[in-house]
Amino acid sequence: MPAKKSPRKPPAKPPASKTDKPKSAGNKAAKPKHIRRTAKTKTKPAKWRNALIAILLLTAMAAGLSGLIYAYFNQLSPRRPTALSDEQYYFTDSRYSGIRSKFVTRQTNREKVSIEYPLTKNNKINKTVAQAIDRADSDFRYAATNILTFDQPLTETISYQVTHNNSLALSIIVNIKQDMHGAHPVSLAHFWTFDKKSGEVITLNDLTEQSDKATREIVAAARNNINETIKQRQQAELDLNETITQETLSNFVITDGGNSLAWPIGQASLLPSAYGEMTIKVPIAAVAKYLQNPTAQKIANIPKPPEPKPTPKPAPAAPPAANSGNKVIALTFDDGPGPYTAQLLDILDQHGAKATFFLIGSKVSSQANVVRSIHARDHQLGNHSWSHPELPKLPVGQIAGEIDRTNDAIKQATGVTPTVMRPPYGAVNSAVLEQLRLRGMSSILWSVDTRDWADRNSDIVCSRAVAGAHPGAIILMHDIHQTSVGAVPCILSSLKQQGYSFVTVQGLLGNMAVEAGYP
Repeated sequence: MPAKKSPRKPPAKPPASKTDKPKSAGNKAAKPKHIRRTAKTKTKPAKWRNALIAILLLTAMAAGLSGLIYAYFNQLSPRRPTALSDEQYYFTDSRYSGIRSKFVTRQTNREKVSIEYPLTKNNKINKTVAQAIDRADSDFRYAATNILTFDQPLTETISYQVTHNNSLALSIIVNIKQDMHGAHPVSLAHFWTFDKKSGEVITLNDLTEQSDKATREIVAAARNNINETIKQRQQAELDLNETITQETLSNFVITDGGNSLAWPIGQASLLPSAYGEMTIKVPIAAVAKYLQNPTAQKIANIPKPPEPKPTPKPAPAAPPAANSGNKVIALTFDDGPGPYTAQLLDILDQHGAKATFFLIGSKVSSQANVVRSIHARDHQLGNHSWSHPELPKLPVGQIAGEIDRTNDAIKQATGVTPTVMRPPYGAVNSAVLEQLRLRGMSSILWSVDTRDWADRNSDIVCSRAVAGAHPGAIILMHDIHQTSVGAVPCILSSLKQQGYSFVTVQGLLGNMAVEAGYP
């Protein structure tokens, strides 16, 4: 019997390593499982690489597109200077006593700037002026940085001017010119009159020592100056009641050697842009009666008011043939021609009334058509001097010049030489009367003063004229005030109901005695 073979023993296993993990019962499936796990591990880096490449490509495309957009718009409008601002400053003495200047210049591809700051001995004054300059410059810098412009840089020039500088007061104007390549360059003016000791701004109310009446009269004079300027420029008349007020004229400067009040108006600041720049100017002599106070007298040249005039005597009655039973009155108008004279002529025509106009010679040539219309409508032309001075205070030669220049202007406009004169303020003396006598002229004053220059109210003016009316009266008014012209229909209607008619001074007085003067 064959011998049995012993079963074959499997080869001996190597000793287990300490790191080997025990195998599970299903060890036969371990190898395929290991192979599958290895395949998964090898695919993950490839997917991450693809995702990363895609992200990088998208980022590059976005950056490129952003660059193209930036380049396109940057070509149209570089919104930031490409170069640092080249700002420099230096100090120098100015041409004004006790004042130095600080100059600041700044230039980039977007702006070109020159600024001059005044440096006085009062830091409060310096701060007030510098703040106004810096505000304007800040607005300009914003525009230079943010506004679409042409290739040329925006320009700004800020300078100052001293118009009055005495021991107590200082008047400064800051002129601002900015060209932002718009339709019109910007033109602004800031101005002040300072108390040099305190550094405070002196306002119009300070100048009149809070006198509301005085302030209103100065504002009215300023409006009249604007209307005269507009008339000379042949521009349309404006209603200034809302724009030229005590508030808008609060700041002022003193000019002409201390003899004028002025308000520089930048384009489109108080008046419409089409009226351009303008300087309102009021001679201090014309409003001196309202400035008789210590404040005004300290800072400007305030002339003393004329001596009070005696109460005028009633005008002598004219011959009966000239005045139809003495129920006649002469309406007279001073200081024209003014912006409302043409309107007044129409009102007089509507009521069949005649009047006498005492004209300022310096106004005649610019309103020659109005002067000719006065003459053509059979009103009387009178002389009211060339520049409205107080004649008795002038040398004889200047008195003669004031009379002759006005007579010549009226004659040139109408062909007629006046035979009557109303001296400004009613001020006469023997020298004035002698000059009139030599020219065959009479001095004509008044017997009823409506004070229309003081109270700009048509109802008040009418009441005064009607209350003071009497046969042979000469009524004083001014055709340069709208409220005065507005009172005329009321005056004419009221007095016509009382049986009065209205004639010229010549019609009232007939053959006047030249030497005497009237009233």
